[in-house]
Amino acid sequence: MEAQDYLQLAKRRAWIVLVVAVIAGMSAFVFSKAQTPIYKSTMELFIQPARTDFGLTQSAKQLLSSYIGIIFNKTNAAKLNSSLGLEYGGDRIYNSTKVADDAARFAVQIEISDYDGDTANRIAKAWAVYFADWRNTENAKQRREDRVDAILGDDPVYNQDYPRTAVNVIAGAILGGLVGILIVIGLEWSQADVLRKQSDIERKLAIPVIGAIPHE
Repeated sequence: MEAQDYLQLAKRRAWIVLVVAVIAGMSAFVFSKAQTPIYKSTMELFIQPARTDFGLTQSAKQLLSSYIGIIFNKTNAAKLNSSLGLEYGGDRIYNSTKVADDAARFAVQIEISDYDGDTANRIAKAWAVYFADWRNTENAKQRREDRVDAILGDDPVYNQDYPRTAVNVIAGAILGGLVGILIVIGLEWSQADVLRKQSDIERKLAIPVIGAIPHE
């Protein structure tokens, strides 16, 4: 097909692509709104060695993963559940908790997923306080210069993690557009033998057209 043919095709069939894309985008929007939202709350706490010498700071970095394993487990999740007075089980709190260490920043990041944003904030803050209290207890057994403190970061803030409506709508519209293009290709393929103009006849028969009968 020549460039002019593609332009004619675009003018003739573009509405199909547009309609399918709009329908797909609207469907994705309705589907997203029908889902139960899940919120994610995030909070950080920071590990601060009492001394800045290489030995203690390296030890603190290496122990971050160990600290996380000691604190963030099912047993402590059950205790946390009891202290917060939630109707959840400890297993649910444990399974909704994600913890990651950032050794370069001496930080621990806590993420909580829950159907209620405020509850997610409460759980994230409770984990951080539990961690800090544990470090205070352990520090009491150490000389001041050997202690490793846990300092709470900013209060947790939640945001909607699922469904991501805007992303779903954009993805749906793009997918719908691709489906629309496939529909147009299918329609054109099914009508490939239809001769619409002089150039189609010459291309199909490989002979020039020397005349045409006008229609009234």
